[in-house]
Amino acid sequence: MSEARFDLVLVNGRLVVPEHGEVRATVGVTGGRVAALLDPGARPPARETIDVGGKVVFPGVIDAHTHVTLGPPDGWFTETRAAAVAGITTLLDYQLTSTSYVAMYPELRRVADSRACIDYGVHFCPSVESHLDELDTWVKDFGVSSFKFYMNFRGGEGAYLGVAGADDGYLWELTQRVARYPGAVLCVHTENIEIANRLQSRLIAAGREGLEAWEASRPPVTEAENVNRAAFFGRRASCPIYIVHMSSAAALEEVRLARAAGARVHAETCPQYLTHTLDSPLELLAKCNPPLRRREDVDALWQGLADGSIDVVGSDHVPRPRAFKSGTTWKASRGGPVLSMILPVLLSEGVHRRGLPLRRAAELVTLTPARIFNLYPRKGTIRIGSDADFTVIDLDLERQVTTEALQSFADYTIWEGQRLRGWPVMTISRGRVIARDGAFTGEPGWGRYLSRPVSNAPISDR
Repeated sequence: MSEARFDLVLVNGRLVVPEHGEVRATVGVTGGRVAALLDPGARPPARETIDVGGKVVFPGVIDAHTHVTLGPPDGWFTETRAAAVAGITTLLDYQLTSTSYVAMYPELRRVADSRACIDYGVHFCPSVESHLDELDTWVKDFGVSSFKFYMNFRGGEGAYLGVAGADDGYLWELTQRVARYPGAVLCVHTENIEIANRLQSRLIAAGREGLEAWEASRPPVTEAENVNRAAFFGRRASCPIYIVHMSSAAALEEVRLARAAGARVHAETCPQYLTHTLDSPLELLAKCNPPLRRREDVDALWQGLADGSIDVVGSDHVPRPRAFKSGTTWKASRGGPVLSMILPVLLSEGVHRRGLPLRRAAELVTLTPARIFNLYPRKGTIRIGSDADFTVIDLDLERQVTTEALQSFADYTIWEGQRLRGWPVMTISRGRVIARDGAFTGEPGWGRYLSRPVSNAPISDR
């Protein structure tokens, strides 16, 4: 018997490499990284050979927008397990506090390193003056090179998350500070809360309830105006801006106008804004922030994905149970469990229904988030030296969505009962199969923390 040349060999796959398109090749893996791309007929000796039977193989999917600890007592395990089953090999999680991130970082790493099932990184959310002084430490010592500012957190708006609010003066200084680090990016929640508060007061006084009332309190103008302002600040400060969870045609138009004016603006949307509208019978179960919009907004977002105006599909995953959705429209929890639906929505509603090219679908969830958030070329591609992360997809598999199969801590999904076509059937993280046919086969603690430096220096495994 020949001595094993590789740890793992992946054969008979339709590799979708976003930089090049569809590639037929045998992939050799050694030490958790891609070691060779060989002729598709090659069958070199290996400790393990996996024949994927002609199925599509993406680079490991990246979810750049999660909140895994908002709800579950063991979110770093339960939600990264759900991510693995959903074909996701890397996630970037938003961490929120009004106290010191420097002080919280050791405990964050201790818990996440011991419980995460997939590789992970974090974004920090500056909101108080002391955070501005810590930023240099975040970048240089922790490898955190992306940050989030909530434009809506003014007054007590962020109190439910324990996060202080800040004003435009703070945002302006923050854009200038982030711009000092080439490659760093400022993520922005765009929502003019002053308009929203005025509208909400009137709607409450009128006794309005439901998703339509929630959307009326935060109409597209609140999102679009803040996109305009954030992009303006970013352009003047030479700071890249990343618009999170974009929901409306109006906001998308402002992104296009900002780019035409010279701003470096990235845009993200989420599966819920690509499938659901404000007339959903799910009512408060589908309450999110920004709100669900109208059918014309859904169509505009799909067009933005197709023409390149929208760069990334992330989840904004909030895994609280349905009990948090009780009460009035104005008190019920915002957001919900989403990460499991990134691929099924993109494939079923995008590739199959709207003709979105498979290569474009891969770009949105692999290459582009990796490039924006300083993970490329370690993540987001299939090339020699990259991590051996692969998401194997059965494009023709049709499955009915069930909460149980998604394996999140959350006990519901707004896609319950829907039949979607195109599902991940195997997830490989650094050369190891961690999910197969809907079953989790990995273990807590497998995931590694991803330091994301803002230079071309080699990426460490710290």
